[in-house]
Amino acid sequence: MEKGYVLVHVLEALVPGRDLGESPSCEVSLGSAAAAPTFAPVCYPVPSTLQSENIALATGGEEEPIVIVRACDSNRESVGSVVVPVSTLVPLEVWNVWYAMDEGDEAEETAPEDTPKMHLLLQYVPGNAAAEETQQLREMREQDFLLRALQQLNASLEAKVMGHQGSMAATNTGYPPAIADAPSMGTTASAAGFGMPPPLPSASAFQQ
Repeated sequence: MEKGYVLVHVLEALVPGRDLGESPSCEVSLGSAAAAPTFAPVCYPVPSTLQSENIALATGGEEEPIVIVRACDSNRESVGSVVVPVSTLVPLEVWNVWYAMDEGDEAEETAPEDTPKMHLLLQYVPGNAAAEETQQLREMREQDFLLRALQQLNASLEAKVMGHQGSMAATNTGYPPAIADAPSMGTTASAAGFGMPPPLPSASAFQQ
C-alpha cells in the first residue's frame, strides 16, 4: 500500500444562529469509506493554525481513505461534520474549500446562507510523490501549506472588517456600502467556487 499523506487545516466553522463560543475545536481523523476509522480522532483548535503546525494524516493502509472532520463548540458539543474522500482531491494541488456540514439529523433543505459550513485547506500527496520527497522538499511543502492557511485567515479577517465598516457606514449615512473586491491570493477561482494554487515542483527539480 502506498504511503501517502494529506495535509489539513480547519480555518473556520460557521453555524448560522449558533454561537460556538470563544474556543471552538475540531476532531480530525482519517478512516476508510468501507470501515470505521482506524485511529481515534485528534482534537485541534479552530482555526487549527493556532498550533503553528499542519495536521498531517497518513493514508497508507487505508482502503478508499476519507478525511473526517467534526466541529465542536467551546463546550466540546458537536455542531456538525464533514467527510472528504481523498479520491476527490487532485494530487499535489492545494484545495481551499467551504464544505457544507452534516449535522447528523434528517434536516430539511435550507438556503445556502443558513447552511452550517466548514472552511478547509487540503493537500493530498500520493505515495509515489511522498516516496520521492527529500527532507528539504517535504519541509518546504509543509511551510508553504501553513503559509497559505495563514494567508487565507488574514484575507477572511480583512473581508469581515471591511464588511463591518461598510455596515457601520451605511448605518451612519443611510446609503448602502460599496461592494469591495474580494481579497485575492493570486489564484484563479474555478466554477466550483474555490481556488487551486499550483503544486510545488517535483522532487527531481531539487535534485538537479
